[in-house]
Amino acid sequence: MSILRYIQKVEFLHRLIEKKATGNRDEFASKAGMSKSMLSEYIQEMKELGFPIRYDRQKRCYYYEYDGIMVKSLFVYENETSTVPE
Repeated sequence: MSILRYIQKVEFLHRLIEKKATGNRDEFASKAGMSKSMLSEYIQEMKELGFPIRYDRQKRCYYYEYDGIMVKSLFVYENETSTVPE
């Protein structure tokens, strides 16, 4: 899988988690179009990358323990307020 497709999949998973629209693991995997084991791998990798993912058993959904944003670029220019030089 290309890095771009991987990042796009992580962004999709992130949006579902952010909205608390995942459902349980079976539902989340179905929404994401992947197997439960593949979803578990993605969740573990996202946690390793710093995403504070938790699961609420009562609400039956994944959520973020802390508020935050997903960085949109892998490269940010120093001393710039934007990611693209002028």
